[in-house]
Amino acid sequence: MEAQKNRKAVITGIFAAIGIAIFITGIFTLGGQQKVFVRSVNVFAVFDDVSGLQQGNNIWFSGVKIGIVKKIEFYNNSQVKVTLHIEEKAREFIRADAKAKIGSDGLIGNKIIVIYGGSTGAPAIEGGENLAVEKTVGTDDMFATLQESNMNLIDITRNIKAVSKQLADGQGTLAALLNERTLYNEMTSIMASLKRAVNNSEKLTAGIANYSARLQTPGTLASDLVSDTTIIPELKYTAQQLNIASSAIVALSDNIKDATFALSDSNNTVSVLLRDEKAAADLRAILTNLNTGSKKLDENLEALQHNFLLRGFFRKKAKREAKALQDSIKMSR
Repeated sequence: MEAQKNRKAVITGIFAAIGIAIFITGIFTLGGQQKVFVRSVNVFAVFDDVSGLQQGNNIWFSGVKIGIVKKIEFYNNSQVKVTLHIEEKAREFIRADAKAKIGSDGLIGNKIIVIYGGSTGAPAIEGGENLAVEKTVGTDDMFATLQESNMNLIDITRNIKAVSKQLADGQGTLAALLNERTLYNEMTSIMASLKRAVNNSEKLTAGIANYSARLQTPGTLASDLVSDTTIIPELKYTAQQLNIASSAIVALSDNIKDATFALSDSNNTVSVLLRDEKAAADLRAILTNLNTGSKKLDENLEALQHNFLLRGFFRKKAKREAKALQDSIKMSR
């Protein structure tokens, strides 16, 4: 009997020890999940709507769980203040200008807090900071947007139905284009003309490009005209000289015209000489007489030089001329 009682006491002690071990393990497991025994800091975020966020939900940063939601309370008029319990080891990576938003753990999972962003120049959080928040689209907003999209889709479907009915009834220009063969042929002709115009435009563009390339070829006249700064002034100077020469030619032409007009005048002496044969014959006779008289005068002068009365005079004159010639030669030396 005593042995049976001892055995029951041992069994009871074993079960009690197992229960205590399970209880302690559960406490440590739950504490590990809730980050109870981990050094941490608290920061805050104020939301207009937490969309079903609950105390104990996880906090994520760069895809890593770094803490839990410690407390949710109302703030000001209708806002909600959330206390974020963040591990100390993650604190140095979160900047004071980082933002917080409410996300979802999967498509229909629990709500979570996601911390993101922050500039490298900002300091790390120390605890007690209010993080900026980003307004997220809630389920109600998504359903409202979906409802609005459905209404727009209904309107679009109604319009398409109306347009298709008009096309079927042959109403409007588009229906005429679909049903009228003549308009179709005209449109085909217009498109062919546009295609030819495009081809001609491409050829023109290619020609312009080729001409531009030739203009840029060094050594050609076109390239020199475009790039050489000395040719244009020279061309301008040449044009000015041509203009002056043209003016001189015009003046010469006017003078020739006046001279021609003067020659055509019957009262002019030159015109008389050109037109009157008798005057021309008299002039030739006068010139013949002058030539004969000149020869006789030369003979008379030669005879005077041999006359004994004037021989001394001509000898002295010849000596003076010879002396003057010698003096001029000496002076030139």
